[in-house]
Amino acid sequence: MNGHLKRTRLLIKLLLLAIFSLSCSGVTIAIDTGYPTAESVIPTQQIGLDFAVQSPSLPEGDASASLHLFLHNYHVPNNGLITGVTYLNDSDTISESFDLLILRPDNQGWKVLHRINLSDDSPPAETGITLLALPSPLSVQKNDIFAHWQYEAEGAIPLNIDNASFDGFSMGQYGFLSSDIEIGQHINKDGFSGLRDYFINIIFTTTP
Repeated sequence: MNGHLKRTRLLIKLLLLAIFSLSCSGVTIAIDTGYPTAESVIPTQQIGLDFAVQSPSLPEGDASASLHLFLHNYHVPNNGLITGVTYLNDSDTISESFDLLILRPDNQGWKVLHRINLSDDSPPAETGITLLALPSPLSVQKNDIFAHWQYEAEGAIPLNIDNASFDGFSMGQYGFLSSDIEIGQHINKDGFSGLRDYFINIIFTTTP
C-alpha cells in the first residue's frame, strides 16, 4: 500500500513539473514575439522613372534645355530625407551641370524648398549610371516632388519625349531665370507641357 502511494505521489510530482515546464515555455514564446520585425526597418528607395531595363530615345539629353525647368511628378511617399541623386549618363562628351530642386505643392503650383547645384561627371562618362551623394540630406514631406533646371543649352539627363515615353510624368517650361527658382520662390503650375521621361531618380529614406 505504501509502495503504491509513493508511486502515485511521484507521478503527481512529475505531472506538475511537466505542466510548469510547458507554462514557462509558453511565457518565453510570448516574450519573443515582441522583438522588432523586418517591417520596422527604415526603407530607402529611388523615386522617379524606373530605368533599370529601359533605353532612352534621346541618349544625348536635351539639345536646347537652356533656362528650362523640368518637373518630375513622382511624389515622395512619406516624410523623410533625400540623400542622393542617380541618373543615366548621357552619350555626349560634354561635361554639364544642373540644379536639383525639391518642390512642395500648393493650390496654385509649388514652392521651392531646396535647391542644389550638381556637376555632371568630369571627365564625362558616355555610358553607365552616376550616383551622387548630397553634401547633406534634404528634409522632405509626403507629396513633395523634384525638378531640375538647366542653365546651359545641352541637357545632362537622357530622356524620352511624348510618344516615346513610358510614364510621361515629366514636363517642362522655358524662361526660368536663376532668380525665379531661389528657395522660397513660387512656381506657377500654368505653362508646363510635355509627356516626358527623364532618366533621373532621387534617393529617399523614410524617417522614423
